[in-house]
Amino acid sequence: MLGVRELTSNKIILRSIANNDFTLPKDVDAFECALTLLSNLASTDEELRDELSYMLLARGILAKHLLNPEQLEKLLLTALDENHLFYGIGDRETDTVFMRSFSNLIIAAILYTDARNPTLSPDLIAEAREALLRYARLECDWRGYVSGKGWAHAMAHLADALDECAQHPTTTSADREKVLTLLSDLVKITDPLYHEEDVRLATVAYHIILGKQVSENFLVRWLDSCFVERNAIVTTWIAATNARNFLRSLYFLILWDGIAISLADHISDLLRRQDAVYIDQD
Repeated sequence: MLGVRELTSNKIILRSIANNDFTLPKDVDAFECALTLLSNLASTDEELRDELSYMLLARGILAKHLLNPEQLEKLLLTALDENHLFYGIGDRETDTVFMRSFSNLIIAAILYTDARNPTLSPDLIAEAREALLRYARLECDWRGYVSGKGWAHAMAHLADALDECAQHPTTTSADREKVLTLLSDLVKITDPLYHEEDVRLATVAYHIILGKQVSENFLVRWLDSCFVERNAIVTTWIAATNARNFLRSLYFLILWDGIAISLADHISDLLRRQDAVYIDQD
């Protein structure tokens, strides 16, 4: 009988599972395997972490509904804890970011799975949402691709988790307003975001707008809060560029679908205003 720890640490075995549509051997306990795979999310080996462990968790276990409701709850609570989502929180440019970042992806996968066949309690979904909001304000490492170690991409992975949170059937308009308020802060950070994080963040807002899940009055005020006025301090240039890229991405997502044209016009006005600032200051 193949031991779970032997399976999860052996890339040859994991590759064979991946090549078989991520189908677990029949003698492997799916829940024990899921919990053990979580430790691999901290690995600096991109293949082990991303292509094998995360994919086996998401596609081989969660997407195939191999966990019962109690096990799914336990997996979510584990992913949210201090050894996973909050592992090494506050670190900057250390390898602890991989565990935090990929915990976001697992949380997103769990919420996606549950939304289509809800079994988790509304209180637990609320706990997950509040944990993500708290995590986002504590994270200090927003690197995208790390040479030799692969994708960290915490901002993009957080966006995926926030998107699933916002679209979960237990989420209210007030909850979605909290998510959007967080987004307006994230898009104005002073770390350069140049690995298409703007698109992932814009997708969260786009889905809320598409579903008419918050009022248009709130959305207009929220869009205004995403505007950054650049000045002589270089960090404002970075924040303004991040916000500008986000607004551009959101503008085109809305425009291409032909929805909320008045909001698209408002975004256009904000972008034109920002361009005017650039022209005046250059």
